[in-house]
Amino acid sequence: MPGPDQNHGAMPSDEMTPVDGVSHHLAGLARVLEAEDDAALVVQQLLRLAENEIPGTAHAGATMLGQDGASTPLYTGDLVARLDALQYDVGEGPCLDALLTDTVRADDLAYESRWPRFAPVAVARGVRSVLAYRLSVRIGTVGVLSLYSPKPHAFSPAAERVGTSIAACAAIAMATIGERTQLRAALESRDVIGQAKGILMERYRVDAQEAFTLLSASSQHSNVKLRDVAERLAKTGEFTPPPTDRD
Repeated sequence: MPGPDQNHGAMPSDEMTPVDGVSHHLAGLARVLEAEDDAALVVQQLLRLAENEIPGTAHAGATMLGQDGASTPLYTGDLVARLDALQYDVGEGPCLDALLTDTVRADDLAYESRWPRFAPVAVARGVRSVLAYRLSVRIGTVGVLSLYSPKPHAFSPAAERVGTSIAACAAIAMATIGERTQLRAALESRDVIGQAKGILMERYRVDAQEAFTLLSASSQHSNVKLRDVAERLAKTGEFTPPPTDRD
């Protein structure tokens, strides 16, 4: 029988962080996501879950990729928004690195050389450890889950594994936000283009196809997006007809 020093199957205490509670929460959030129209609410709940259940975490944030680049629309503290904005401004940091890799960790930013412009500012604002997870689904990378701690070496391997589980659920929720945002944008574009077509049909006594051709030609001639041309027309009545062959 093994003695006290021969407990081969035992793991260090920091490796025995239970994940049953987190798994239960994730299962519940997955069901909510399936029925919830506001996927952003699910992401916010996941950030709170990370903050409360991942040892060492003081703040959490979710980076989202959009047409205009990266942004952090969801977070548990203003410090996250400021630190993420700093990374976008200076073009470096764990959040940006995580977009290209799976997981980025910094055990002590006070001795970090990878991000010379980000790390000193983060330390000055009270952050020493960071964990950043790339959020990816079948269609590709959709964002990053970032965890911040005021303590150096705050995140144990067990904590990192729990974060991986939360990040997997967050990736699905973030992808859902993107899909629904794109869908809403597409529907809004269709509506405003329809309004603009109706105005042109009345103004120039043309049919729907001819009205759309006018919009497209004006967009190409002015080098302005079709939706923007249509929105300006629908809101203000302003429309610059494309030049004709006689012009």
